[in-house]
Amino acid sequence: VDFQMKRMLVDGETTSLQIWDTAGQERFRSIAKSYFRKAHGVLLLYDVTSESSFLNVRAWVDEIQESTDEVALCVVGNKVDLREQLPAGSCVSTSHGEQLAKAYGALFCETSAKDGTNVVEAVLHLAREVKKVGNLRCRSESRVKLNQTNPKKTFNSCCGR
Repeated sequence: VDFQMKRMLVDGETTSLQIWDTAGQERFRSIAKSYFRKAHGVLLLYDVTSESSFLNVRAWVDEIQESTDEVALCVVGNKVDLREQLPAGSCVSTSHGEQLAKAYGALFCETSAKDGTNVVEAVLHLAREVKKVGNLRCRSESRVKLNQTNPKKTFNSCCGR
């Protein structure tokens, strides 16, 4: 597991990000659950030149959803720089990636780690969503429920108070 701390400017505010990279490898699947439990956001990358990599995203989303309640997700198709070099139809299309992300209520983008296309944008996209989800969570936790009844206090003393 690769770990990095990054500080980024997100909408004018300096934000610290802890980035854990499990590389989607099967051997990390068991420990990944503990990372997801504490995560506020997850970037799920797949290789646009590999259908199996794309299909594996569903299993990872299921793992995440079993491990935590509210987490911002961003599905990322990587290696888009290779799409033009391969025969038509041999890569996962942008529309398939978008459909998968939509099915899970996740953000979507495509990147190229090789040439840097949209890499920073993908992280910023997720960081903004994390802030939004966090703000919504804080608001819902601070609300007073009008139909909530407070339990009556009972006293176990000889005076009956």
